[in-house]
Amino acid sequence: MSETPIDIEAAKRLADDLSRTLAQTGSDSDKMRELREEVDSLRDILNGPNAQHFWITDRLRAIETIFERAAVELLADGIKAGSYLAEIGRILGVR
Repeated sequence: MSETPIDIEAAKRLADDLSRTLAQTGSDSDKMRELREEVDSLRDILNGPNAQHFWITDRLRAIETIFERAAVELLADGIKAGSYLAEIGRILGVR
């Protein structure tokens, strides 16, 4: 099975942007905590010495799933899930 190449720099920009956005919301809902944890995990992987593409893909898909399950709640907190979902899809090569 061939692995789709991941644009590491785009993933880093996305993770940094999401981290800043989440910090600004101030919400402490379960979904926001879960999203923060996934974004932090992605950032740790991206900044680690051996960032494996399958780990990055796994974290991006987890973030994507959270957005899909909680889009209305996140929008209420000021997070526009659609643009993040589009960028995740672009990085993963599926959109």
